[in-house]
Amino acid sequence: MNLGLKGRVALVCGASQGLGHAAAEALAAEGAHVAVVARRKDVVEQVARALARTHGVETLALAADLVEEGACEQAVRSAEERFGKIDVLVPNAGGPPAGAVDAIDDATWRRAFELTFLTTVRLARAALPGMAARKWGRVVVIGSGSMVAPIPNLATSSGLRPGLVGVIKLFAERHAKDGVTVNIAAPGYIRTERLAEIGTSDSITKDIPAGRLGEPAELGSLIAFLASERAAYITGQVVLIDGGRNRVL
Repeated sequence: MNLGLKGRVALVCGASQGLGHAAAEALAAEGAHVAVVARRKDVVEQVARALARTHGVETLALAADLVEEGACEQAVRSAEERFGKIDVLVPNAGGPPAGAVDAIDDATWRRAFELTFLTTVRLARAALPGMAARKWGRVVVIGSGSMVAPIPNLATSSGLRPGLVGVIKLFAERHAKDGVTVNIAAPGYIRTERLAEIGTSDSITKDIPAGRLGEPAELGSLIAFLASERAAYITGQVVLIDGGRNRVL
């Protein structure tokens, strides 16, 4: 299936490893030029070089901590200056710290809000006007299963991400007539560094109908589809990729 991404330009955040890296890999494999963002300069430059070498696309490495004031807007400007446009935006700031709802202090809540919620809003707010002006664009947020059902030991994620769903739906409604779609790819348990960080084990597969953890490349494929020409009539949606774990209606 031709996804119509060859020659498009994508900005992928949190791209040094895990889910963000899988998204950048999938988009580059479809022929999109990719600007990748991560905090560590040496790592993000290595990722950009590898994508260019493997897929024959143009890349840009941007070292930035997106929580810092002005960093999101600067990342968008840098990508637009390098490539002339951004067609696909993949906000991904990583998951906030794990913890039960009665064990998280105010400072952690504030940091989680900046990381999980506000970076996505800032990135979308900066990139969407250019997409709307060109009458084509895709925003695919890397979310979480906590957007549809709370996860007990991930209280900050469970509290903040559902609010982000509302914001994404507002962006989607505002820009649907501009040829721009705004969606969320919401993974369940995917085999990444983050999975080890929050203390889960292989026993979690007992609760997954598919009987296994997801692979990062599977999320990458979903993001590439949602970013494609083929997905032009899908917007304002939370698309679960969790092996059937969440039984929400």
